[in-house]
Amino acid sequence: MAYAFVVWDRIPFASSNLHAGLSALKENAGAVLVALFFQFLTLVWTIYYVFVLIGVYDALQIGDLVLSTNMKIFVYTMLGISYYWTFHVLMNVVQVTVAGTIGRWWFQSGQMKVGVMWNENISQSLFSTLFYSIGSVCFGSLLIGPVRVIRQLSALYRPSSDEVSILMCLHECVHCLQSCFSNCVDNLSDHFNPWAFTYVGLYGYSLLDAGHNATQLFEKRGWTTIVSDDLVTNVLLMFSIVLGGITGCFAMLIQNVELWGLSNFHTPAVTAFL
Repeated sequence: MAYAFVVWDRIPFASSNLHAGLSALKENAGAVLVALFFQFLTLVWTIYYVFVLIGVYDALQIGDLVLSTNMKIFVYTMLGISYYWTFHVLMNVVQVTVAGTIGRWWFQSGQMKVGVMWNENISQSLFSTLFYSIGSVCFGSLLIGPVRVIRQLSALYRPSSDEVSILMCLHECVHCLQSCFSNCVDNLSDHFNPWAFTYVGLYGYSLLDAGHNATQLFEKRGWTTIVSDDLVTNVLLMFSIVLGGITGCFAMLIQNVELWGLSNFHTPAVTAFL
């Protein structure tokens, strides 16, 4: 409720976007099947990864794998990157496929059969994504997330013209460093941004070209502030956190009642929740 009050003036624009997207998906309902299929793959991957992680942890604790502390940190880091990368590849395949489907539908809507669950546009988009654009999807899935985080953090260090300092020389040096850092981050985000996947799906560009063209489009139209508004995404994230928390509490309840040993951890309730 608090979030609704904060973003109240931006809700009409977000709802219009959502309505437009859903209207397009109603004409291409098969794209929902693609999303559900890859959602299922993501769930299977997550379950498999949890077993792998617990197995590695048990092996390191029992002594089947004898590694130094630094190597253990390296192993866990690589496992984390593996999960993150694969998870985002599966999700971004859906985004590129849907973008390609909607793009084809938009320009060929008069030639399509209305009410068909699965059409040629979905098949072509999925094939193009998996065989022609999969390199761009994998490349972007690894780097776009970290670049977004760096860009958000860089807002704290961007130079401000309002700053006044008695030590002018020091102030100018700090201002120069801040400007260089901000420019580097802006150049990265110019090519690595979430909208690049939409351009990959629509036009088949490489990731770097797609990200740059998307950024140029928003800047020319004056849409930079508008497209940065992740209202719908934030609402869905909040729902996901709430549903995940309720599911975790239910798992803890089963663990406490049935006393199942899910792992060798000394905190079975936490393991069940996670």
